[in-house]
Amino acid sequence: METARKLPILAKYPFLPESREYLAKYGLAIESFEDPAYSRIIERAKTRILDAANYGDNVGPWNVSDDELVELASFPLSVLMLALIGDKRLARRFALAESSLAVKFLEEEDEEVVLKIAREIFGMDVRIEKKMIGGIEYDYSLGLKDYLRGALLFNKPEWKLVNRIVERGRVLVTSHELIRLMKDRIMDHVLNLVDRSWGKPVKLPRPLEDALEEIRGKLPSGMVEFEVSSELGGPETWPPCMKILREKLLAGENLSHFANFALASFLINIGVNPEEVLGLYANRPDFDARVARYQVEHIAGLKGSRTKYTTPNCGTMRTNGLCVKNGELCGGVKNPLTYYRRAVRRRLKLDKDKAEVGGERGEAGGEAMRGDGGEGGDTYPEGASNNNR
Repeated sequence: METARKLPILAKYPFLPESREYLAKYGLAIESFEDPAYSRIIERAKTRILDAANYGDNVGPWNVSDDELVELASFPLSVLMLALIGDKRLARRFALAESSLAVKFLEEEDEEVVLKIAREIFGMDVRIEKKMIGGIEYDYSLGLKDYLRGALLFNKPEWKLVNRIVERGRVLVTSHELIRLMKDRIMDHVLNLVDRSWGKPVKLPRPLEDALEEIRGKLPSGMVEFEVSSELGGPETWPPCMKILREKLLAGENLSHFANFALASFLINIGVNPEEVLGLYANRPDFDARVARYQVEHIAGLKGSRTKYTTPNCGTMRTNGLCVKNGELCGGVKNPLTYYRRAVRRRLKLDKDKAEVGGERGEAGGEAMRGDGGEGGDTYPEGASNNNR
């Protein structure tokens, strides 16, 4: 960290507009990387991407170069490489890693630097405001709109506005809290830089082509599409809310704590095994395998209280902003599991009718319709409660 701390401000925060303007003075172009003299920049760009893929939110300053030009130039080069790789989930993980690294630097900066980036780059309405209230030392006040924009994404009680000190329309925050709110702004900013480079045809010199191939070969195998082995667990039988949550995860987006719980509990209750659930959550930019495994197994009743959690009902989903079109597409069900069961029964009935029309009637279809509950009974996912019908 000591080496990184000595870097100029622009090298520590290469996503800033001033960094790009400063780098332009060096006159670097894509063709420049034919020259072996710039190999360190290519290596650092590769490291930025692979560290993001492997560590996500847990990146640290250990691979930061002590060379100002290497740090400055490797950032836009890694952005270009990401755009050429074309993996949205990897791009999000990179944005998360870069924002996490920036946060570690910001925690060490003087107030003037933090204030400059918050105000001038992200347009945040923030002021220095030193106050000690209730044993907490506040450093800044933030406009209500800027506070809510970030804090609404957090689930911990201390971020709820009702638990904050608000004075004349401004929310008091500590230095650590302000920097945490800035983290999401930085992540969105970096992701936007990648998006702007997406799809642009670029002819690369051989060293960059080789670097891209090396990155592709070293990407974690876990970054793959999610599939479930259960024939009845396919997304076509899922309610709209769960389909959307799945699509967001596959796109590499982060979900709120409640959304994560809702989707995981739904998957567990329709019979998807914990390993397959983890395969989906591996697409999160901030995926931590150890933490995710514990949470999924806890929901499945394999850890902790050994209680298997059911899926939140539709009213709770609506309260948390996860219901799609106020339930208009779901036929008046009260729980996502009910939608799923009805969709499964419709699919089974359709398959049976097709078999009958084709003269292929057999016991298999009838038994599938009866399930374990006997003739004419409903088919339920293992462990699902009938109380949600």
